[in-house]
Amino acid sequence: MLRKLILLNWSSFLSRLSKFQTVLVIGYIIFLLILFSNLLGSALVIVLFDKNPMVLKELPWLTPEIHYLILLVFANILWILHFSFTSTRLLNMEENRKLLSFGYPVNKLAWHLNLIGFFHPLNIIYNFTWTAFLLLQIKHVMYIPVVIIVVLLNYAIIYSFKHRFLKIVEKRFKLIVFSTIFLLFGTFQAIAIISRQSTRVLSSYLPSLSSINGFLEYLPGGLLLSSATKDYNLATASAIYGFCALLVFLIFRDHFFKTKEGLQSPVNQKLKKQKNRLWIFLRKWLGINAGKFYYYVISHPYNRLQALTILLIPAIYVPLLLYIENDYLSAILIPTMLAAIPVALLAMGMANMYGYEHREFLLHKQFPLSFEKQLKERFLGIITVPLFIFYLITIGEIVYLPQLGTVFGIYIANTFFFLCFMIVFLWSSFYYFQKASYTSFSFKHPIVSQKVTFMMTFLIFGLGYTIFVPLGDFELYRLWVMTALIGAIVIYLWQNMEVLVNAFNNKILMQIWKEH
Repeated sequence: MLRKLILLNWSSFLSRLSKFQTVLVIGYIIFLLILFSNLLGSALVIVLFDKNPMVLKELPWLTPEIHYLILLVFANILWILHFSFTSTRLLNMEENRKLLSFGYPVNKLAWHLNLIGFFHPLNIIYNFTWTAFLLLQIKHVMYIPVVIIVVLLNYAIIYSFKHRFLKIVEKRFKLIVFSTIFLLFGTFQAIAIISRQSTRVLSSYLPSLSSINGFLEYLPGGLLLSSATKDYNLATASAIYGFCALLVFLIFRDHFFKTKEGLQSPVNQKLKKQKNRLWIFLRKWLGINAGKFYYYVISHPYNRLQALTILLIPAIYVPLLLYIENDYLSAILIPTMLAAIPVALLAMGMANMYGYEHREFLLHKQFPLSFEKQLKERFLGIITVPLFIFYLITIGEIVYLPQLGTVFGIYIANTFFFLCFMIVFLWSSFYYFQKASYTSFSFKHPIVSQKVTFMMTFLIFGLGYTIFVPLGDFELYRLWVMTALIGAIVIYLWQNMEVLVNAFNNKILMQIWKEH
């Protein structure tokens, strides 16, 4: 049955693959190969470079304690990367649930889906890198089963925590957002104080090397490293193995029951707009059509997690890039990240503009109000909030980051970046329509097609490099080309809004009728 499940998902994937998506998949495979070679190569070099006499001769300061510090830092960075990249999107709950009607046993299906998730390429790359990194440092053959079970436990905890974190964000969104802002503000204040008086602060408060190593050992990466480098006897190894094996069993058992529950009991979110302050506010300021749509967008728990991510990434990386003494790199990455904020907010609503209400659109078609007017209000409402944030960010760049370019240059570049993605999201909302889901244990993106998110990642950096890379004397020509394209796009969309109705009737309406 597992073979049939794999063939079914593989054939479903191939049947939806266009030529452009094939190119993206090839690029993704190349990215995975580069990632794997870099991770494994870095692990090998860091573990073995102190064994080379030439290295020890060139680096006399490389004592065993410093080398252990390097290992601990690498282990913890690897764990952070592992946590960030652990993929949980192969369950595809909505599609695979249909197999139950063909007699696929629910217990087997739940187990097989979790097994397929484990074998996602990114999960294999990181788990294999961890295993190789730790096995290179073991002191006895009895450490091998301990290392393997610890790596499995690490994956299981990350996998489980990612799902729980989504639930926490859903229930305690405001608390998490304000706590995150407070921590970020405190961190940057501490960095600013240290950078102004670095000599006095470091000489007075910097702990010894052994204290730093001791602290890093208790972080997740350090605990994993300790399973291979610490000395312990057979009884201790057996106890560690037994305890970790029990935890792995309990966590995967929980995954199994949660997946089974999600397969048997899909959750349908029922939003209540009556007597709701958010709904009243949105309806008043954005109108009934746009306000109702924004209410669906804001109320979806996954979008709250996305909003938190959009807040965190620029808040962390932009200040770091400002401290880097590389004007060329900063001139590209900083405006790209800032321009991506309103684009990411736009993606929440426009990348799947018809997936939230779904079959409610069959009622919309029967309203006495023109359907074109309904869609026009929705479209203009969707771009209102991201456009407002876009202008705030652009003004902030002009006032506080004048080194990024002229006023005209920053404004035109950001506008062109925004409009390009607006067209991409309009296209994806018709060609990659999917019903927004509220399933309790599905790690597939519940709103936007995975192909769209994959394409969006490549376009952000590709388009950012094309628009923001300094061109010197040719900069003026690029600005005039972008200005002409902006004018053409705006005029075409304004004069051809009926294209929304035609595309809806041709691409979306029949899918809504067919969906159950």
